[in-house]
Amino acid sequence: MKMEKKFDIDKIVLIGRGFNEYMMMFNLDLNYLKDKKVLDCPAGASSFTAELSSKGYDVTACDVLYDLDPGILEKKCKEDILKVMQSLSGVEDMYVWDFFKSPDELIKHRTGTYRTFIKDYQKERGIYIKSELPRLPFKDNEFSLILSSHFLFLYDDRLNYRFHRNSIQEMLRVSEEIRIFPLVGLNGRRSLFVDKIIEDMAGSADMEISKVPYEFMNGANEMLGITR
Repeated sequence: MKMEKKFDIDKIVLIGRGFNEYMMMFNLDLNYLKDKKVLDCPAGASSFTAELSSKGYDVTACDVLYDLDPGILEKKCKEDILKVMQSLSGVEDMYVWDFFKSPDELIKHRTGTYRTFIKDYQKERGIYIKSELPRLPFKDNEFSLILSSHFLFLYDDRLNYRFHRNSIQEMLRVSEEIRIFPLVGLNGRRSLFVDKIIEDMAGSADMEISKVPYEFMNGANEMLGITR
């Protein structure tokens, strides 16, 4: 029997995506973001908040690790990049080498991304908030847009359906719009939780799956937009 290929990582990793990736993953443009109060949740080591705030936009990031010292976070970023690259070996054909031309370019980009994040994080400007889903330490309607990257649906083999639903309901409490990317699990197939979320929450929110101009993992080129 043929073994199913899967990106095999034993834990949720601290890997960051860059500003341009976010703009493509979530089908964004700066004009749309101009009057938004944005939350990146969970943001990990992504540089989106650092780069968007440097342009004068209103953006906050939250993550379970944001009570850690910058040096500890930087060490974890380095270790997790190494683990991810080791897990990538042998499953390179599960990925589209377009945005990144090679594994070496991927490492260079991921390293630059976390360094941009760490540099901004250590300024202690109050925009990096410790939080742990499915609860968020924010007021009702505090944000107008939440971006959630590479967490929900991706880790559906270790975060159960109740966690997903509770997390999305909590996000809707604090924001009128959510965008989630990607919709696939680590096995490269669309998470079974996607359709179940759409079915179960149909009465409380409008939901739409949209194609986006970003694809690194094969088939991971859709986001789920949720508005209330």
